[in-house]
Amino acid sequence: MLRLTQERRRRGLTQAAVARMTGIHPAAISQLEAGTAHPWPGWKARLARALNVPADELFREVADDGPAT
Repeated sequence: MLRLTQERRRRGLTQAAVARMTGIHPAAISQLEAGTAHPWPGWKARLARALNVPADELFREVADDGPAT
């Protein structure tokens, strides 16, 4: 799982909520988390600000810490 997904879940946010917070389309958030799309240049910064995580850590693999939400 990506750190992006882990942090979103940890905060109890849906992909739609993250999309609203960042201005990134919900389908794009889903694709980023699934690893089927790469972020546009400004997306990493917007996601990092929204989740308060360093941008360079958002797309690294982390251990799955629970059920999917």
